[in-house]
Amino acid sequence: MTKQGPFFSVIVNTYNSAKTVEKTLNSVFAQTFTNYEIIVVDDHSTDDTVSIIKKVITGYNKKVKVIKLEENQGIAKSRNIGIDQSEGEYIAFLDGDDLWKKNKLMIQYNELKKNSFTADWVFSNYDVIDNGYNYLGERKRNSGIYGFKAIVKRGNPVGMLTVVIKSKVLKKNKFRNVKHEDYDLWIRLSKRGHFGILLEDSLAMYMKHSNSVSSNKLKSVVWTFNVFRLNNINFFTALYLTGNYMLNYFTRKRKSAF
Repeated sequence: MTKQGPFFSVIVNTYNSAKTVEKTLNSVFAQTFTNYEIIVVDDHSTDDTVSIIKKVITGYNKKVKVIKLEENQGIAKSRNIGIDQSEGEYIAFLDGDDLWKKNKLMIQYNELKKNSFTADWVFSNYDVIDNGYNYLGERKRNSGIYGFKAIVKRGNPVGMLTVVIKSKVLKKNKFRNVKHEDYDLWIRLSKRGHFGILLEDSLAMYMKHSNSVSSNKLKSVVWTFNVFRLNNINFFTALYLTGNYMLNYFTRKRKSAF
């Protein structure tokens, strides 16, 4: 009889995350669902990130693999390295400054058991916090099944920190080294008939940095348009969809503080 592997592989990507990675890892260790492994991929940090990781994981009776890259590879390649090392049936992702709520994996596990033939990935709404861990608001989309049309309609609806996805699907469709690599993946998967389910619950906390690349909306608009074109969406449709994304962003800004 072969040994059964973990249900989830949790890939934690870090880069100069010394100030935040302890809380990030502790939010994984605090999960009420416990059949998971952790794979930390550090993208050649120049601070104390790796030493802090090793200190945090000491004493936890949980399988943790720490991979320190000798050269900076970027987020797409770093995630793919974690995917290659994973043994779980489903793969989850978390960056070194974000947090999970303690019932995140349990809720998604229960959803997967109910809808394993419907969805290849499950994701959720999520909270937004600042770098002092203060609550700013919630990123919220309508719950339900998300295919291609819903994925492209108003910009990326999928919070990377909330996703759990079938390993066998992801290993055949890895991240490409492009800007908005996650959105590119969801579009590719949905075009190939892989559906996601968005849960109503807010299951994670995304840390918003005022100086982060994602806060530069002009770049984000260009990258979004380029992702549409990369996925063979014609020029005028890509322009229209990018306009929808911009409208959704400015509508959200008027209604919230982030």
